[in-house]
Amino acid sequence: MKKYSFLFFSFLFLSASVVLAQSQHPNLILNKQVIAEIQKNLGNVPLFDKTFAGIKSQVDGLLKQSIDVPVPVDPGGGYTHERHKQNYELMYNAGILYSITKDEKYAVFVKRILDKYAVMYPALKLHPQSKDQTPGRLFWQSLNETVWLLHTIQAYDCIYYWFSKSDRDKYETNIFLPMAKFFYEDSPHEFNLIHNHGTWMVASVGMTGFVLNKQDLIDKALYVTEKDGEGGFIAQLNQLFSPDGYYTEGGYYARYALWPFFLFAESIQNNKPELKIYEVRDQILRKAFYSALQMTYTNGEFMPINDALKEKTFLSAELIYALNFVYDRYGEDKSLLSIARLQNKVSFSKGGIKVAQAITELTSVPKFKWESINFVDGPKGDEGGVSILRWGSDNDLESLLFKYSAHGLSHGHFDKLSFLFYDQGREIIQDYGSARFLNVEQKLGGRYLPENKSFAMQTIAHNTLVVDEKSNFNGKREQSEKFHSDYYFLSADNSDLQITSATDSNAYDGVKMHRTLLMVNDPGFIRPVVLDVFQVNSEKSHQYDLPFYYMGHFLSTSYAYNPFITERKVLGKKNGYQHLWLEAEAKTSGTSAFTWLNGERYYSITANTDSNTQILFTQIGANDPNFNLRNDHGIMFRVTAKNHTFVNIIEPHGDFNPTLEYSFNSYPAFEKIEVVRSDEQYTIVEIFGKNDLHWTFMIANNNADKYATHTVALSDGTKLTWHGPTSINKKKEKEHEKRK
Repeated sequence: MKKYSFLFFSFLFLSASVVLAQSQHPNLILNKQVIAEIQKNLGNVPLFDKTFAGIKSQVDGLLKQSIDVPVPVDPGGGYTHERHKQNYELMYNAGILYSITKDEKYAVFVKRILDKYAVMYPALKLHPQSKDQTPGRLFWQSLNETVWLLHTIQAYDCIYYWFSKSDRDKYETNIFLPMAKFFYEDSPHEFNLIHNHGTWMVASVGMTGFVLNKQDLIDKALYVTEKDGEGGFIAQLNQLFSPDGYYTEGGYYARYALWPFFLFAESIQNNKPELKIYEVRDQILRKAFYSALQMTYTNGEFMPINDALKEKTFLSAELIYALNFVYDRYGEDKSLLSIARLQNKVSFSKGGIKVAQAITELTSVPKFKWESINFVDGPKGDEGGVSILRWGSDNDLESLLFKYSAHGLSHGHFDKLSFLFYDQGREIIQDYGSARFLNVEQKLGGRYLPENKSFAMQTIAHNTLVVDEKSNFNGKREQSEKFHSDYYFLSADNSDLQITSATDSNAYDGVKMHRTLLMVNDPGFIRPVVLDVFQVNSEKSHQYDLPFYYMGHFLSTSYAYNPFITERKVLGKKNGYQHLWLEAEAKTSGTSAFTWLNGERYYSITANTDSNTQILFTQIGANDPNFNLRNDHGIMFRVTAKNHTFVNIIEPHGDFNPTLEYSFNSYPAFEKIEVVRSDEQYTIVEIFGKNDLHWTFMIANNNADKYATHTVALSDGTKLTWHGPTSINKKKEKEHEKRK
């Protein structure tokens, strides 16, 4: 905390020591030098020309039309909501066009729209569809209003000198200053909040301050309303990112937050370079961008932990801006150009023209590399984290994300030690994400749906352990935010054996959880398999449920099951269970296997079930009268015990080609899993399969020292010795037939 206090006072001193000179316009993202560079290259840089032609075509088609500025009445997705969004986009694009072409028709167009807002905005009360905590005036929530201001103030900046003084006085008095005041004075909780909403709010107010030459607005944006550094942009940089750049709400919201972070940072750099904003916290904005990009899959989708919509990708405007700024400010990483080519668009900025020029000049660019990586969480890096294991090429990358982080603020989910798994460019074991239809009016005006809290946030909606049908911390966010899971170890140097492991002893009272996930590549398999070892210990007996939400079509099981054909029952009454249909159930006396088909590959989960295990097949969608939930499927392993170790192997196998009409290797290779020891010190698992496969997995449960030597004697006299926290021995053995 002392470090952050020092940083705050250093920034405050620098800010106070420089009195704003009379502003030159534009002075935010564009300035005279950048505009001159764009004008010089226009017509010679295809990607930039394409982007320019796109906005020119949009605006030119509307120049002679009357632009509606309706009184706000609709929630997200409704006409007035979408109209005001379109208006700020049109004004922003017209402002850019005026800056580059100096054609007055674009300035006239913006003036026509601003004149209408100058009449309407002063008379607006809170939006009739407003949220209780974060109401807006133009929009149902203040967040959308900050986005409106952030774009519109850039348009105003671009056309500033063309407006008459009376016009400027009118817009500043009737629109910009009242809107900024509405944020910092009427919405102080949101303005001071360390959260992406707070980031948008301070960025819009700060950028308004730069354009209107209002030092007070700039100081409020940088250091919060009291100017004490407890909130504001500097505090956001210090507290929302870990030292690795991991954004505490997850990759999906990192995407959204990076937009105001980079736009305001660029504005600060162009107006107050002495603050060295891009160097803060060892270049935290650079790290934030790269961590967000690593949180995507090769198809561009953000891995949907916490509240996340699966449709969002790195093709979104937020990542286009962020990539352009990072390329410009942090050393022109050529691998980013491979992503920029996919985005097929650039921003109107110094970085945007640089990226477009580089793509024009280079005949080939290196590919961006998705890596096996670990991110710590928390501003000090001591609040758990997220690890990602990867294997394969970009066009068929196997990826596993393991989440053992802090809660993730208001968008966090109760999912300690959860994971998700990708292959073939698609989800195989999914995280549900969020229950929301963004900007769809029929679905609660695009807001988060009630099922987001009643299901998507609950522990049972994730691929992790549920104790006694309750969510982590009994579903109480204030409790969850006090704790985090703990890193145990990670090993990813050898691509053929990658391991991540973490523990949690706070999510459930008196219950200790330890999960280890391995990505194991072996010549006997077409792809790496995932070995999942989940140890749970308690002094009291509990019901332990471990679900896996698979994507694809059910094919077969190695056991008989009882399907509920004519009537289905709901799995439970609360904590998300009320939204699960029970489709079938089974009991088995030994190791079990379940196989499904996804795309052109088969997948199986082989589990160490026994006569005490209940196997449940579920479908999401019960108690959902408005059909807000996706009807996805899951398999769940249920055990009642004090101590138990779940061992599951997720195996990609075979090939299915409907075009050429062939299929092979549609059954799993693993046949038997035996936990021969699992206690406070060690877990030993023996795994057997076809072609005399015999693996032995060993983990030291309370000693992660990579130099430690461990020796364990089994009941049959076998001695196992290994170095480091874990090891896996592979050998061929006929003897396993005798042990079945």
